[in-house]
Amino acid sequence: MSMMARSFTTLRVAALLAALSISTFVQAQEWPPHNLRILVPFPAGGSADIQARAIADELSKKLGKPVLIENKPGAGGNLAATEAARSVPDGTTLYMATTGTHAANINLYEKLSYDPVKDFQPLTLVTIYPQVITASGPYKDLDLAGLIAAIKQQGDKLNFGSSGVGSPTHLGGELFNREVGTRLMHVPYRGQGPAITDLLGGRLDVMFPSIPDALAMLQAGQMRAIAIMAEKRSKVLPDVPTTAELGYPKLLSAIWAGLYTTAGTPKPVVDRLAKDLAEIVDSPKFKDKFEAMGFEVRSSTPEQFGAYAAAETKRWGDIIKALDIKLN
Repeated sequence: MSMMARSFTTLRVAALLAALSISTFVQAQEWPPHNLRILVPFPAGGSADIQARAIADELSKKLGKPVLIENKPGAGGNLAATEAARSVPDGTTLYMATTGTHAANINLYEKLSYDPVKDFQPLTLVTIYPQVITASGPYKDLDLAGLIAAIKQQGDKLNFGSSGVGSPTHLGGELFNREVGTRLMHVPYRGQGPAITDLLGGRLDVMFPSIPDALAMLQAGQMRAIAIMAEKRSKVLPDVPTTAELGYPKLLSAIWAGLYTTAGTPKPVVDRLAKDLAEIVDSPKFKDKFEAMGFEVRSSTPEQFGAYAAAETKRWGDIIKALDIKLN
């Protein structure tokens, strides 16, 4: 037997032993065998991170094992996604995915080190958080029609900021340009915080942040929401009109977050995780906390989440293709 053949056989035996071990834990109701972790592709303190931490606390109580948070930002979420995809398929590694990692990146990057469908097992959708249109300086107090008119009058002189190339705040801005016929120039930042700082300082003209990321400043009057990029109004901003009701039914942009585990995880483990996670997301404690922050809390079955992510991948793929955005 050649060395390559022996190596392949060794890998197959190791995989079989791992699968048998996982099966034994499940059958003996001893799962999980050790601590769990949730990989978060963004720094601590962000929208995805605070959701993951709230879920980790409750999941730990249900499973009787610590659930640790590992923040691995970088490369548009690709670093953490790749690690999650290559983890042992025993259900002890969860991944807090977002629109970027599991709907946009596959359409943005020519080479992606993971497959968001083949490498992951959906568990549940967690939240959807629509984006708002906000502006600075003389444009801050305009309505949507007035803002569009003012931007068009300036040609390509005005700009919009985002948390990075290919981010939802970038794609939301490009979608705005396409749908209303403007030519805002994109200014990418390393994170949303610095971009918002420059918007408040008047160095940026327009931004498209999510409601949770901007809510405190909106409520304090530092920023003003001109419109919500959604079909229905927000519970926390009930007086702000939506783009749909203002005559732009295709100008819809929202970030979503959901939980996956590694593909190949045994079905009993998937079922257990999906059940526990849905109970956590649907609990009054979780809903009340995150809805007050501007999130739309929405659990799902694994099948529903998979279908939703597939529809989002197609939708954003069509938009990205039309805008001809590609990243290396």
